[in-house]
Amino acid sequence: MRRAATLVLTLLLLAGCEDDQAGGEKQAASGKAQVGLELLDMSYALKDGLHTYSHNRLFTETGGVGVEIKRGKVCVLNGEKCVDALVTYRVDASSTLLQKGHHVATPNEKDTITLHYWAEDDAGNKFEFRKTLKTDGAKVVPE
Repeated sequence: MRRAATLVLTLLLLAGCEDDQAGGEKQAASGKAQVGLELLDMSYALKDGLHTYSHNRLFTETGGVGVEIKRGKVCVLNGEKCVDALVTYRVDASSTLLQKGHHVATPNEKDTITLHYWAEDDAGNKFEFRKTLKTDGAKVVPE
């Protein structure tokens, strides 16, 4: 069963996960980054007993300040099981970063999936953000 959906977050913060990297030069900046995240082409599949949610992530910076995502953590089973990693994702000022081929999997049909990220913009502002998804089989609702 495949279900496509577009989930949109508009944040003053940012997100990412996996080991994709985007190059870019840091420049002296002032102000604060404004980053949006869209989860595109969301699809669902039951694979090897796991409810799997595949998607692409599109990060968009609109505040004119580049950002670097430094750490990401994804939790399933209502926060009981997490994977935490140091990452290096770059979203240059006033540009985008598309990461293809992401997925999150859980053994439970109904679950709360949390994505938590830490970042720093070129002006030195450090911040973090969380995104929560409620799942019920093929249905995914962002909170």
